[in-house]
Amino acid sequence: MSLINSLLEGLDTSDRERTVGLINQSIAADLENVATGAGPARQVDVGTRSRARRSGSNRSSSRSGR
Repeated sequence: MSLINSLLEGLDTSDRERTVGLINQSIAADLENVATGAGPARQVDVGTRSRARRSGSNRSSSRSGR
């Protein structure tokens, strides 16, 4: 059984058609983005969370015992 078939198992016809349509739209959008030179979005690229920044350079030297 394929992954998609396992996801669709137990859904009625309208839900199955809607789900397949959403999957197809997502695949088509990814292929279109790749064709224009963009890579597929990774989970870490999604959202508004920013990286923590270190303040000052003394921290890293104090950790290493220098």
